[in-house]
Amino acid sequence: MVLTDVEALLTSVMRSIDKKIAIKVVPSSDTNRPGVTVALSCGRRSGTLEVAEADIDQARKEPAARHRLRSAMKRARDRMWNEPGHIFSTKLERAKLEGSSWFRPQQGGRGRR
Repeated sequence: MVLTDVEALLTSVMRSIDKKIAIKVVPSSDTNRPGVTVALSCGRRSGTLEVAEADIDQARKEPAARHRLRSAMKRARDRMWNEPGHIFSTKLERAKLEGSSWFRPQQGGRGRR
């Protein structure tokens, strides 16, 4: 497994998801499980993903394995934008209102007089 080939593969997969995300590929620190650690960054947001060497080899050969790798990278990208909520909170979360609220009738149009 050559790191430049792995980085080229993962970069092409990430470019199909989001062109603004920068990736950095480093060898995994876990010696029991060979693979790479992918660091994703976009502005202040960052995320990491562990990819096994076997998954990378399969992604080179099979389109289905490449799709699974793409899905894992997309989930890691989506986790970068999720805001962590309070774990132990009794406060009720309310949905954010978009546009006019439900209790106010929409004004405008041609009315009768």
